[in-house]
Amino acid sequence: MRLVSAKEMRALDAHAINTIGIPGIALMELAGAGTARAILQRWPGDDGSFLVVSGKGNNGGDGYVVARHLHNAGCDVNIILLGNEESITGASSINLQAAKALKIPTVEINSTADILYLEEMFQDADFIVDAIFGTGLDREVTGVPREMIAAINASPAIKISVDMPSGLCADTGAVLGEEAIQADLTVTFGYGKIGQFTSPGFAFCGEIEIVDISLPPVSHGNPTCFLLTDGWIRDHLPLRPPGGHKGTFGHVLIVAGSKGKVGAAIMCSEAAISMGSGLVTLVSPPEILDILMNRITEAMCAPLAAPGESPSLADLDTLLALVNGKDVLVVGPGIPTGEGMFELLTALIEHSPVPVIIDADGLNLLARDLSVLKRAKAPVILTPHPGEMARLAGITTEEVQRRRSLTAVEFAREHNVFVVLKGARTVVASPDGRTAINPTGNSGMGTGGSGDVLTGMIAALVAQKSCPFDAMATGVFLHGRAGDLVAQERGELSLRASDLVDFLPTALFSIRPREVEHFSGVSRGV
Repeated sequence: MRLVSAKEMRALDAHAINTIGIPGIALMELAGAGTARAILQRWPGDDGSFLVVSGKGNNGGDGYVVARHLHNAGCDVNIILLGNEESITGASSINLQAAKALKIPTVEINSTADILYLEEMFQDADFIVDAIFGTGLDREVTGVPREMIAAINASPAIKISVDMPSGLCADTGAVLGEEAIQADLTVTFGYGKIGQFTSPGFAFCGEIEIVDISLPPVSHGNPTCFLLTDGWIRDHLPLRPPGGHKGTFGHVLIVAGSKGKVGAAIMCSEAAISMGSGLVTLVSPPEILDILMNRITEAMCAPLAAPGESPSLADLDTLLALVNGKDVLVVGPGIPTGEGMFELLTALIEHSPVPVIIDADGLNLLARDLSVLKRAKAPVILTPHPGEMARLAGITTEEVQRRRSLTAVEFAREHNVFVVLKGARTVVASPDGRTAINPTGNSGMGTGGSGDVLTGMIAALVAQKSCPFDAMATGVFLHGRAGDLVAQERGELSLRASDLVDFLPTALFSIRPREVEHFSGVSRGV
């Protein structure tokens, strides 16, 4: 499902108005009528009392249309205007006058003191419609609007936001100020907005309904950001030819594990196997190979360095010989973190002829020197959690979380890499500027080893000839789906990373219950 930024939405609106000739007041009517319809469908009946809180701009104009349609449906409606009537212009003014002609009571608020007189109205209202800012907000909320947002949130009423919960950035989902409207329903227009589906914004939107406002198809352009769906994943899962064999489905080489971090290597390998890779070879320090070979039955094993030696640049030729004939190289889960491993990692990035996936301790080593990324021969995929992303980008974790999608895509473009920024609403970013947001998963997946499982899944998809972007997007969606299936059966509290591997077959079956009869042999892009 396509998502747009505020700038893209403004361009779509402008094209509809200036090029196609659809009057702006017509778009406002469609938006407001669609919002009222969504409200009445969810909460039928004519005995509800509504407060419609409108700002001075077009979002306020949408609110006046909502008020009119709710009034016509028999609802008890009051309008609260932030500002004075003389400050309202254009289509918004026309719709305000129409609401007043219907004798819908309107109260003007010009100071924070005025809000105190409305306390009883806020407490008695069954519904509050938030039409203060919409998608155009790009600054911190202060003064009267800030106090109004706080008053709305303090009310026990059901809250409906028009286009965007006021106080949220439409591009990042960040709260611009002290708080944003905590909506039960957000009715947005034309397309979903990026900030509604990424973190933290998604937690403020409640249910989201997208209303068609008749934007013409010629104005749609090519999507740069989208929300992953079952249908998209179904179309991008690698197909399995009836005559396939283990060589058909790729060979994953995983450099992982160290003393005390055996589990990372095991879970990454088992995930790659369960995700359909034909062959998996695990390369680990010699001192843990016996443990690994006793635990993993389907993967082959090889030593990372000579017995008693730490990994170093001297092991490069041996590793490159192992890379030969493989389809993807994974480096990172639980690996040693000494200087020798850093030198070996950078050399592998520079010389690997196959895509390289870097995770966990590999990312922490890479953060010492990012320049090697520009010298990579093959695509590089990075899978950081927010803390690792902060180290890579040289910013704080808080900054990463405030602008997750933008952080991921800016880093991907600058360093010519593919990025999976993990966390609530994982973001997938490509160096060509494409991004995808993943809606699956739950907080129970915030446990050690979950990322190792994801890395193995992505590696298996790359080995099966998915392009990097498709592999990342498909991997994160199915990883989250497996977590949701575990939570449905066992709850989130006791979820373990190994459960994700166990439930991966069910997750795959939920997307594609049976294999298609024909095999194209071609990975399909966005």
